Amino acid sequence: MPDILKCRIEDCHVLKYEVPSPGVDEGDMGLMGNGTVYAWLEDYATGDIGVKVLEAERITLPAASAAVFAIGDKVFFDTGTLNLNATGGGRYRCGTALAAKAALELTVFVDFHGNNAVAV
Repeated sequence: MPDILKCRIEDCHVLKYEVPSPGVDEGDMGLMGNGTVYAWLEDYATGDIGVKVLEAERITLPAASAAVFAIGDKVFFDTGTLNLNATGGGRYRCGTALAAKAALELTVFVDFHGNNAVAV
């Protein structure tokens, strides 16, 4: 099981997708044209068929270093920095923090719902 995923892949919503150039790293995030936020499950090279995670009950994702989260806080995807943040303001709400995150930490453990992301 990839390091970022802390639940069974069978319990997640995923999408297989051809990886763009220059390849991607595990946890890299993005936004699809329909407003769906996703994270790559593993490292993939250009042209590979990779797995995008759209929903996962327990996953560790990249977060802004200055962002601080308490358990239960809403998480928002920032299309500029391609990571999670603690505030809305044009960002996409896509889940809930499952663990606290202090400033300077680079990841947050979340209940992720990228396929139900809402721009706020």
